[in-house]
Amino acid sequence: MAGPSKVQFPGQKKQRMRARGTKRASATVLKRLDENLAELLEDPHAMMPTVAYSVKGWFSKDPVKKSLKACASVIAKKNDRRWLGKRMVRRGGDAVARGLAGSLHAAHDDERSMVAVFDHPLFGSSSFVRRGVSKPTQLVSFQNHGHPRQRLLAWDEHARKGWWFFSMEEGGIICTGDKPVPPAGWLEGGLSDTPMKFNEEGGVHCSPAALPDQEEGIHFSVGDTHIIIDEEDLAGVAEEESFARSVALRMMPPRLVDFAKVDWNWRPEGWPEGKELPKVSQEKVDEVIAGWLNLTLTDSRLIRTLRMALCLNIDEGCVIGEKWWAMDDRESMFDGISGSPPEKAALELIFSEVLEDGGLHIRSNGSFEELEENVLRLEEASCHANLVALWPEWGEFILEEIYGIVGEEAEKIVDKQTKRKQGFGAFFKKMESERTEHLMQSRFPWNDGDMDGLCGRADALIRKARIDGVGSTITMAKKGKAPADEAIGWAWINVHERAESEGWHYSSDARDKGGDWVPVLKALYDASEILAEGGSSDVYVEAMRAFATQSGASDFVEPGE
Repeated sequence: MAGPSKVQFPGQKKQRMRARGTKRASATVLKRLDENLAELLEDPHAMMPTVAYSVKGWFSKDPVKKSLKACASVIAKKNDRRWLGKRMVRRGGDAVARGLAGSLHAAHDDERSMVAVFDHPLFGSSSFVRRGVSKPTQLVSFQNHGHPRQRLLAWDEHARKGWWFFSMEEGGIICTGDKPVPPAGWLEGGLSDTPMKFNEEGGVHCSPAALPDQEEGIHFSVGDTHIIIDEEDLAGVAEEESFARSVALRMMPPRLVDFAKVDWNWRPEGWPEGKELPKVSQEKVDEVIAGWLNLTLTDSRLIRTLRMALCLNIDEGCVIGEKWWAMDDRESMFDGISGSPPEKAALELIFSEVLEDGGLHIRSNGSFEELEENVLRLEEASCHANLVALWPEWGEFILEEIYGIVGEEAEKIVDKQTKRKQGFGAFFKKMESERTEHLMQSRFPWNDGDMDGLCGRADALIRKARIDGVGSTITMAKKGKAPADEAIGWAWINVHERAESEGWHYSSDARDKGGDWVPVLKALYDASEILAEGGSSDVYVEAMRAFATQSGASDFVEPGE
């Protein structure tokens, strides 16, 4: 007959089971070993799997029955210690029968004070007597046949090749061949190992907080046996424990995913009643459940992982955490986000732009992805967290659309905020208070530093006067040390009729030179009013050119050069 396909065990790809060194056994360990070995010697047939399947083809091609036949030959010689001693060290022949021979040989010993220790994170710890060249797992299996998990270890090589073994609560093993057909009562017996207690109500096994008629929670079924586990009970399980693992370890291979059925009916808050989940969301949920059944996910992480898988793969509407809104209900969605009105206005501006022809997914790690589907997914429910992710890409767009800041000035602000990550509530409040300044700065044809002589000083005085008022420039005008700077200072206070109160600061040379510049400097200041009102910069540029000519300034440059 054609053999079954190989089965990969869940968890680690290569999982080795090792035994530690020997130790002197305690009285309790010796007593248990004596009892186990005595039972094995008395009725070794009872420790063999029950065959609950039929196969086509030659008997010799069935590896399980071949092992059972070899074990039967060993059992026939169970009282021949010399024969057992030879069989347990022979490397040829059936490996399971060799382990049985070593264990039966140990059963004849009068002295077992030194024992080996088997310790495995999934199958537990046990002491056993080393005999022959068998693998520790085979010796442990026969010498601890009362342990519902360890009794399966002798058959792990057959299980890896696709044969199924189930450990029963009342004792014994049932082999169902190359198909997983859990025997009646197997699942119920395994519930005693799980990290929570179950009560049977109306034919349904319920965890402590579950009710037999509830739709929520995990619905776990094998054949006609139905189990309901409330999400509250799963959350209370220790991090390293798992209901699925407790059940799965009572079979070989421990692959519940091959036959167990799991339903989970949770939906995000706001999801329309009766509406089907998107196909991709259901697929991701199924992947998480498969991971749980394959023992790679613990109970305490299961529900959170399921909810994230579902919500982060919804392909329509707006999703924040575990809540959902229709795309045309974004106003209500913003009620579910924490943040100031300016922060929400900035986010809405971005969303309106992106969601016109696509979607957006903002992750909790500070990254984002633009999507083809018309969906908005936010993993964090605060404006700040989402703006941190979007700011480097969309900062200039926000500054231009809301605050009118563009060009190099906008780039500097975006870069500074990206590095500082200041709270966006305080940042936008500052932007609002400085909005007039930034808007005014952007209207001037030259940036600060483009001209570094008399023209640059005149431009700086006018710029500050238009932003902060003339009063703020008087002190600035008096700080000039060079003769030319002192002269333009005198011209400036005359333009603004402050010479009587501030004139004592200036020398006669500054007064003589600066007095000649007053008309062109006043014309330049008057021309800046057009800029302040958002008009063309041409008049201001011509006035600056005239000032340069009259004052002899050498730093005039054409805007943009």
